[in-house]
Amino acid sequence: MAELPSTPSTSESFNSGRNTSLQRYVLVLLAVIATVTVLAVGKTLFVLLFVAGIFSFLLLPFCRKLERWGWPLWLAASTSCLLLLVVFFGVISFLGWQYAHFGKDLPALQAALIARIDSGQAYLESRFNISEGQQTAWINKELASLAESGGALLMGLFSATGAALATAIVIPIVTFFLLLMKGRFREFFTQLRGQGDGAVMRVVDNISDLSRQWLKGVLTVMLFLAVLDSIGFLALGLDYAILLGVTAAILNVIPYVGPWLGAFMPALIAFLTKDSAMYALGVLGVIAVTQFLDNNFVTPKVVGSSVSINPLASIIALLAWGMLWGLMGLILAIPITGMIKLVFDEIPALKPWGYILGDEPKFGKGNKKKLVKAKA
Repeated sequence: MAELPSTPSTSESFNSGRNTSLQRYVLVLLAVIATVTVLAVGKTLFVLLFVAGIFSFLLLPFCRKLERWGWPLWLAASTSCLLLLVVFFGVISFLGWQYAHFGKDLPALQAALIARIDSGQAYLESRFNISEGQQTAWINKELASLAESGGALLMGLFSATGAALATAIVIPIVTFFLLLMKGRFREFFTQLRGQGDGAVMRVVDNISDLSRQWLKGVLTVMLFLAVLDSIGFLALGLDYAILLGVTAAILNVIPYVGPWLGAFMPALIAFLTKDSAMYALGVLGVIAVTQFLDNNFVTPKVVGSSVSINPLASIIALLAWGMLWGLMGLILAIPITGMIKLVFDEIPALKPWGYILGDEPKFGKGNKKKLVKAKA
């Protein structure tokens, strides 16, 4: 009589399934660790490529329009990058010119600061019986500790600023070559599709659309805040109101903390140059009003509509990318997370992750917005 084939027991099947799940978990964990390590080690390169990619997506429609007018590709790409350089150096030149004039008033501001400190010391001595000598000793002690920690901070700031400037010089060059090779990149992504459904090309087109709308939205918000902050500071009679308004608008790019960093300098100048502390409160009021208008009406329309990430995912993304790439990570966290969500939405196995990241989907398969068709 023939023997029946043996079947694995229930415990053996359970152990086999558990081992498979454990192996899958270990592989995913190793992949995440390797990815984070590569992103951290190659921070400068990835930031450069990412920023250049966003600018190339922004300039792509203008470059294509020049091509339709009969311009050769190299001339259209170089003209697009030249436009980017003119705008960038125009803003830098304006800020440099304004800050050069602002620097001439620093001695007067320093004298006003000393006068404010003296009056504050006199008030503390009369009110709390703390002598000026004790106050001066405490201030000197705190300034000494601040100088010790501030030295390393300034060195790191100068180093980061130098690296940022060096990267900024390379960005237009990389942007030019991305525009110049756009046809080759399109063919490359087209050839990556596995089943002929154009999934890779859809993701690329949607990322291009998202990047363009996000950057245009951020620039629109900056212009809106620069105008409103400048008008508010002018109404308060603040010196260098336009410079301070533009600076506050630029710092607004840093999520959450940026607006209040932008409020610090105008509030300090109002406190030093005006007779009443109410002017400093007025500066905070201007920032609060413009932030209310921005957060409730402007940003949800021009930026929030392009990156459909829920608030919890946004906060986690800001923390994670800030820890990984510092200041640039904070600035780029939202668009990067939005792009990751677009990729998740296109891959069936990762769609649940795209769902948990999303808020009100605007891009990608199955949403109200039609997918961008591959352009010839």
